[in-house]
Amino acid sequence: GVEFCNRLFYEERLYKDLPADERKQKRLETQPQIWEEFWSWLETLSPTGGSKLEKAVNYAFNHKETLMNYLQDGRCEISNNAAERRVKSYVMGRKNFLFHNTVDGARASSTVLSLIETAKANNLNVYQYLYTLLLYMPDYKDEPAGIEQLMPWSDFIKEKCSGVTDTSTEKP
Repeated sequence: GVEFCNRLFYEERLYKDLPADERKQKRLETQPQIWEEFWSWLETLSPTGGSKLEKAVNYAFNHKETLMNYLQDGRCEISNNAAERRVKSYVMGRKNFLFHNTVDGARASSTVLSLIETAKANNLNVYQYLYTLLLYMPDYKDEPAGIEQLMPWSDFIKEKCSGVTDTSTEKP
């Protein structure tokens, strides 16, 4: 199984600098064949009932569509490693979160952490993004549809907040 994963990840490294549409095209040209070989290989296995291998094989077959879903969108990553790294700050702070005192405090903290990680994931200046959100969000109180302008992929936010992710406290 590791051999198949290594081949898929090797292919991904070849495409990492391509635009999403080209990455999707390259994936569809090469990776379905690797997946088919993987599924065929899995079918040849005869794991012992109740073994960890049997559970792994069943998991793979039960999640076949989900495991291959990244092939349909060049923006998607082959693994969730990046997402795991993004939640690491939350995991590291978990003991500190015991002192939130209230459910509302915990919700507020999770919202702020989500905004920070979203800014990082979109290569935005974190301080500038939070500042911009706090500055402009009241304008959309009566017009929630306009909030789209404050999404990290909007031209408005890219113009105001693009750049190397920065968590310093410098003024905008």
